[in-house]
Amino acid sequence: MTQNKSSKGLNLFTLKLIAIFAMTVDHVAWACVPFDSALGQIMHIVGRFTIPIMCFAIVEGYIHTSNITKYALRLLIFGIVSVTPFYMFFGSMYGYRQNIIIDLLIALLTIMIAANENNTLSAKIIATICLGIISVALGGWPILPMLYVLIFYFFREDFRKKCIYFTLTTIVLVLVVSGFAAINGNLHMVDLDWKWYDKLYLLGFVLPLSLLYFYNGEKGGNRISSSFFYVYYPAHLLILSLAFSTMNDIRMIFIMVQATSIFLIVILMILAAVQSKNASNASIIAMLAFGLLFMVGYLGELVNPTFETIKEVVKIEYVADCGFLLCFTWFVADFLRMKIPVTVYIIYKSFEVGGDLAYPVAILEPGILYIVFYTCIVLVFAGFLVINYISSRDASYIEHQRRMIINYAVFGLWFFIALKVIGLSPYDLIAFGVITAICIVSYGTIKYGFNNNTKVIAASALNHTSESVVVIDMTGEVLMMNENGRALFPYVQTGKNVKRYRVLKDILDDKRNIMEKDDHVYGFRKEPLNENGVVQGYMIWGSDITNQVEVFNEIRSKADKDGLTGLFNRSVLERIVAEEMAEGRKGALIMTDLDNFKGVNDHYGHSTGDAVLIAYAEHLSYCFKDTEALICRLGGDEFTVYVRDLTEVEKVEELASRVIGGLSDKMVRSSLPPIVGSSIGITINNGEYEDFETLYQTTDKALYYSKEHGKNRYHLTEQRNEQEK
Repeated sequence: MTQNKSSKGLNLFTLKLIAIFAMTVDHVAWACVPFDSALGQIMHIVGRFTIPIMCFAIVEGYIHTSNITKYALRLLIFGIVSVTPFYMFFGSMYGYRQNIIIDLLIALLTIMIAANENNTLSAKIIATICLGIISVALGGWPILPMLYVLIFYFFREDFRKKCIYFTLTTIVLVLVVSGFAAINGNLHMVDLDWKWYDKLYLLGFVLPLSLLYFYNGEKGGNRISSSFFYVYYPAHLLILSLAFSTMNDIRMIFIMVQATSIFLIVILMILAAVQSKNASNASIIAMLAFGLLFMVGYLGELVNPTFETIKEVVKIEYVADCGFLLCFTWFVADFLRMKIPVTVYIIYKSFEVGGDLAYPVAILEPGILYIVFYTCIVLVFAGFLVINYISSRDASYIEHQRRMIINYAVFGLWFFIALKVIGLSPYDLIAFGVITAICIVSYGTIKYGFNNNTKVIAASALNHTSESVVVIDMTGEVLMMNENGRALFPYVQTGKNVKRYRVLKDILDDKRNIMEKDDHVYGFRKEPLNENGVVQGYMIWGSDITNQVEVFNEIRSKADKDGLTGLFNRSVLERIVAEEMAEGRKGALIMTDLDNFKGVNDHYGHSTGDAVLIAYAEHLSYCFKDTEALICRLGGDEFTVYVRDLTEVEKVEELASRVIGGLSDKMVRSSLPPIVGSSIGITINNGEYEDFETLYQTTDKALYYSKEHGKNRYHLTEQRNEQEK
């Protein structure tokens, strides 16, 4: 992507969802809200978010798509599909002009021409002018999307210049349209009744720049969601045209919304109940239950809007309203892991039904405790927003996303409440706020919630390991990667399903645990992430095991193994160490045998003696597991260990002590006689030994010295200076 390379912020899919929401608000306003009303102007300004964001998405699609022809063809197909729903909804308002998808297609063709280095400047200018003529003749938004995509493309690396040119272009557009409206008002050149101030709402085009600043460079979504906008556009136009053309009674629209909301809440309650047996689900289910109670009460008010009915159901509504707000606060406390004491009472002074509107509404005079309640709730939510803003600056990606979910839910809830409170809407729109908050909360709990703590559990591990880490949830979605993981799998995108990436899919399915890349070999292990005994996802760890593989491959191709212990024999030791010395590599040679081993064979038999040798071989392998060690059996009870690059005296002493100190416990655990000890001789080669035989003889003398001076000890020869340890 092109902008803020950060896991925080807004990805492209989130921006598209915002554009879709804004577009829907705009179209609803065209259908049923007077244009010159305050509410109508606000909704149309919100609608201006759509075109800039979609133009930005077109540029990102052009830059990153693997098949630009297929991309353009998709726009053309959905543009054609949208023609009929577009005319059904807007009717004669737009004449024969086309829908926004056709505008976006023309904008995409503009970039394809302007960015093609094979085209001459004159060819680019002529082709762009031709597209401009087509846009003026047919486009729903003439020229503007073409200019926006050119600005987004050519200034994609400089956000400041992008904002300047975008804003200037928008201001010029508004001035031209307003000037034309003023002139036409006097000369009547065309049959339009525009006022010069009618199009000032178009200045809202500059507002999305604040969102684009937080674009994090990630695509987001999945293969299906990439076409969501194109499918949603004709579908929502068709639904809106049918709804507003067949319903002359606005009350029926509210009834449909309520019925749909009730059905949705029931589904969400079922999903919340069966998703987890964890007690943390309680706040979600309680919130949904009160939301359902409110919706049912409001539906009764709509279906039978008589005084007696409203008088009774409004009590249910306000109890549910208070319960929902309290449970929403409870949920926020759980979601953000905060402790919030809440004590709430509610009363209201008087109640009546009235209002000169499409249907009767409840008119309440709140009491002092009711006001205190709502004031407390507002302060609590305002406090959350402030805390989120302060803490999100240093928060991890997951915690940042969780805080953003709460911000969205709070805004969605109080936005609709505020419309009634400040007088922009005569209707009580809290139902829309409740369902908006519920949907956002449900999305948050599914993707970032505490009932699926995969992301939270993994977040700390990502920042405290040198290994490559990839976290995948139970649906197969790649949740996150650390920096090493991104370097190892640069083609993997978070938010995508692991099925798209064959190597990761095979690792997840236990079909492979090794991968070769850039002359390196990486080994992988899969670790389940559990919460209360339930697997929530998997963490894949990757380590560079190139050195180990090289050693093992070299040994495998050259060595013969000891038939009893499975260790390599003296010939392997001699060849490998000689090659190491010829290459100038340093290391330590350790020779060891078992004290009093003959007594084991004499008293317990050779089968027990063989078991002791096998156990000792296992013991050596365990003691040297964290080193690049070649362990061999020379014969009888004599063993050698060569450790590459080990030259630190303290480390050698630590390993030797581990062999001697842990031998007795090993024998006991193996149900063998703990009467044996271990004598050890050690030589560190810092480069002064030129051949294997000299190194071997020196180490053998060190071993003999240990056996002559009390056994069950080690002796270190370092740089030809004997030091008894």
